[in-house]
Amino acid sequence: MDDWDLSAEELDSLERDALKQLAQRSSSSAAATTSNSNFSRSNVSSMPGVVPSSRSPAKPTCLSHPPVDGDKATVLPSKLVPKIVDDSSKQQHPKITVKFFLHASGNIAAKFPYDKVLIGAFHNIPRASWNAKERLWMFPLSSLSTAECVLRDFPGSNVEIENLDPLVRRAIAAATVLPDLQDRYEKIPGYIEAKLLPFQRDGVRFVLQHGGRVLLADEMGLGKTLQAIAVTSCIREAWPVLILTPSSLRLQWASMIQQWLDIAPSHILVYF
Repeated sequence: MDDWDLSAEELDSLERDALKQLAQRSSSSAAATTSNSNFSRSNVSSMPGVVPSSRSPAKPTCLSHPPVDGDKATVLPSKLVPKIVDDSSKQQHPKITVKFFLHASGNIAAKFPYDKVLIGAFHNIPRASWNAKERLWMFPLSSLSTAECVLRDFPGSNVEIENLDPLVRRAIAAATVLPDLQDRYEKIPGYIEAKLLPFQRDGVRFVLQHGGRVLLADEMGLGKTLQAIAVTSCIREAWPVLILTPSSLRLQWASMIQQWLDIAPSHILVYF
């Protein structure tokens, strides 16, 4: 008190003034808080589809169950409610490319990286089998359309099909209309069949299976001429046969035909 040079009464007066100012500041702060709260409620009230409730916090407008009596929450029209699309299955499985191509066996081969889900899909393709040697899945031409549908619609798979070239498809379509003449193989004379090696017999059957529309591409000296003569012996009702050959081989072909088919030379016409 000596430093301030104030009496006890004056100090008491200052203390009372300070307490009074603190009380006023506290009152002003509480009023501001109440005002902000009221302002927030008024803003929420003005939002469409939301009605404040004194009993509980405001509920979301998209309800998972119908509102009970007394709950005045407004549900938005279905067209305004965002739709949630479950695409988790394709997100979990990366896109896999399956390549189809025509195998040398005449079947369709499929090549793709290992995928357990995709292998399960191939088990649903008719007559599909695993070629362990070449590491390919294979199935007949008749299953091609089914294979495309199975791979496209199989659950849990995300497949991109690299399909056959259009030219190959047209060739396959043309081949399917050719008659299968394998039953004509029995018409080969016994003395001719006895001279055929196993691979030559398979070649003759292959030609007949594809209606005669085949290119024999064996190496020289493996008996393509005899195979061709054996095929013609199976389709005698379709004769005459036209043979186009290099000029230097015309007489050789005429001699082979006469020898193996027992045809008179007068019935073999050679054009020079």
